[in-house]
Amino acid sequence: MKNSELALLVMLWTVAMIMLSGACGGDGDEEVDGDTDGDADGDADSDTDGDADSDTDGDADFDTDGDADSDTDSDADSDTDEDDDSDTDEDADLEIDDDADGDVPGDWVIVRAGTFTMGSPPDEWGRRDDETQHEVTLTRDFEIQTTEVTQGQFQEVMGYNPSRYTSCGRVCPVENMSWFVSAAYCNALSEIDGLARCYECSGSGESVSCSPSSSYTTPYDCPGYRLPTEAEWEYAARSGTTAATYGDLFAVAWYWDNSGMPDHGTTHRVGTREASPWGLYDMLGNAYEWCHDWYARYPEGSVTDPSGPETGSYRVARGGSFLVMANDVRAATHWFSGRPGRIYRDQGFRPVRTLEP
Repeated sequence: MKNSELALLVMLWTVAMIMLSGACGGDGDEEVDGDTDGDADGDADSDTDGDADSDTDGDADFDTDGDADSDTDSDADSDTDEDDDSDTDEDADLEIDDDADGDVPGDWVIVRAGTFTMGSPPDEWGRRDDETQHEVTLTRDFEIQTTEVTQGQFQEVMGYNPSRYTSCGRVCPVENMSWFVSAAYCNALSEIDGLARCYECSGSGESVSCSPSSSYTTPYDCPGYRLPTEAEWEYAARSGTTAATYGDLFAVAWYWDNSGMPDHGTTHRVGTREASPWGLYDMLGNAYEWCHDWYARYPEGSVTDPSGPETGSYRVARGGSFLVMANDVRAATHWFSGRPGRIYRDQGFRPVRTLEP
């Protein structure tokens, strides 16, 4: 064999060995590392990070976050938030509307006749000197609305809403009321139920003028709806209690300290404070409540079925309001009164009706 042919064979053998080494040697281990990158990093990116992104993160985003957004958050928004809003908030609103400003009259409780001490003891906080304690006996059962008359109720009966705080809503107490307009509402309520009217009124709307019906010797004798006597009001407000208030004042009443005063004070929805032991709401605070009686200092000694003097200049209002301080939001507070034809922005009312024996 020629030297040139031998050299060519050596060259070809060398090249073949190099190629064989490249296919199976150290470069192959690097490919395993690469496959490791591919199977671990790459496939892992696909199966772990990638699939995990798809199956764990991705599917999790879909099944947990995504589906959860759909099944938990969305459906929850649908089933919990929306349905809750529908089943709880909306139904609750409807329930409140039905109870508090729906068909007339609203909810009522029966108060049984009894004897109690009217006025306040000398050491009661906030006491004024016209609150002399005396024993009062009421001989007639009566029913009283559980809340103050609402804007919605007044609108339904009278066809207009005189309230100043209309933004509070239909289930807030009607206010901006005169004694005359309150009495006219009671007459309208009596007519709806086919009962005798307890007031003789002339005029209409806010120009109405009323006085107790001459057909009855006392307000207790009238079978229709009327304003409570001052004694009935305090008897109901106390609800069997003897303290200044029938519960913690902050919990039972809307008054200066919790109504938004002094800058944003307003009335609030009826029935949102704690009820009295007899199931009455807002007997203290929210809006003052007109009573039947002309203002006068209390008589000395025990009295039965009092209804105040026969004449006077100012009708009594009880209970305090969202505008006043705590010392005037007591069951015994007696001093506040107003001219019957004058409109007061924090003045409301609740009707009562004598029950047959």
